[in-house]
Amino acid sequence: MTELVVFRLEAPMAAFGDLAPGERRGSHQRPSHSALVGLIAGALGYGREDPALAQLTAGILLAVRTDHVGAPLADFHTAQTPPQRKGRHFATRRAELADKDDLGTIVSRRDYWTDMAFTIVVWPTAALPWPAQSIADALNRPVFTPFAGRRSCPVGAPFCATVLRAGSLVDALSAYEAWLDEHRPDVFVSSPRGCEIAYDARLPVEATIGLTILRPEVRRDSRVSHQPWQFDLRSETVAEIGGLDRLGGAT
Repeated sequence: MTELVVFRLEAPMAAFGDLAPGERRGSHQRPSHSALVGLIAGALGYGREDPALAQLTAGILLAVRTDHVGAPLADFHTAQTPPQRKGRHFATRRAELADKDDLGTIVSRRDYWTDMAFTIVVWPTAALPWPAQSIADALNRPVFTPFAGRRSCPVGAPFCATVLRAGSLVDALSAYEAWLDEHRPDVFVSSPRGCEIAYDARLPVEATIGLTILRPEVRRDSRVSHQPWQFDLRSETVAEIGGLDRLGGAT
């Protein structure tokens, strides 16, 4: 049995980093590992360049059950920018726009998903220096304002984080269902059966008992550094979990 942190992530609009060719910034349909590590770090009070993020990246394995994903939403941005020239740098945006006759226009696209709801299981490893209860407490009373991917996407409900002892993801979700019924029935919404759950491929085999594996996936979402932005590849397994009668999430 392992002490796990389980919480909900809901947002009316969310964006989780995907490949970004050209001027398009896409969004995956579920949170990335780096987004969730950043969310937990912000709740604990650590900034983007704090060494604690490296400890969190190495110290937690994640499982994300998709409870609901709404419709895609595209947002277009028009911005003025000077042409790129070798050796020319600007200290401020004001300096960048100073020469009005030397400006061009670029149009970029940012993709979002609406009405998203997930149940997240945080599986600590021996490398994690924080106890599970500290992480749950921080999520329930975050230091920094949490958001669902981009800063323009505030979360839509409390995280309802708690610490549960379980030996598998199925047991953890079942226990979380019971915990919500007892402690937070006001935020509980039934979930459809047959939800997909994506979990870190490094999870022990016993943690995946009761899941039907659908496919493996590889995502470049494991944070390496902030300056410059660098991410490493990470292996996930996508499985189907038979719907329990009542699971946290939106319908």
